[in-house]
Amino acid sequence: MISLFFISLLGSMVPGASFVMTLRSSLFGSRFCGLMTALGLSLGMALHAAYLLPSLYWFEHNNSHLLSIITWLGAGYLFFIAVQCLQAKPKGQLSIGSNQEKITPLRALLIGFLTDVLNPKIIIFILALLSQYIEGELTLHQQLSYGAVLVGVQLLWFSGVAIFFSIPSLRNKLYSASHWIERCSGVLLILLAIKIIWIR
Repeated sequence: MISLFFISLLGSMVPGASFVMTLRSSLFGSRFCGLMTALGLSLGMALHAAYLLPSLYWFEHNNSHLLSIITWLGAGYLFFIAVQCLQAKPKGQLSIGSNQEKITPLRALLIGFLTDVLNPKIIIFILALLSQYIEGELTLHQQLSYGAVLVGVQLLWFSGVAIFFSIPSLRNKLYSASHWIERCSGVLLILLAIKIIWIR
């Protein structure tokens, strides 16, 4: 279980769509919005774990159609967000404690949830990770334990990201260059979407 925790943590630390979304919510919204995005990401992971863990063996051998659907939906969602990022314009200085982008906590939660739910890399990661530890059917206790580790790691890491990038002094400095951060994020998201489709 300890090795599962650290491998899951390393997987979460790889920069990707989840990191970009948490950064945007923290930088352009508030610390609370960033934390809500982290919570949304964790709920998305919980949803994946809820249907993957009880049917892991079946999914490993009968996943082509479902993965194809999720792949195209996920790539489309990343392209949609990327276009918005690429259209970012200079924003000037940020007033302390302000939320100039009007990102609400509910919107931040939804962004995080959709980012994980529509990300086929999450499914592939779970299947590849757990196949190393699992032989045969999982007991209910094992399902809950593995699920708790996956969700807990997601919440822990991205909450840390949200807290770090919402430090007032750091956030204020980054905000003045936020249009470049968003544009770079847009390019990254497009590359991620292309990579997802290409690998699939």
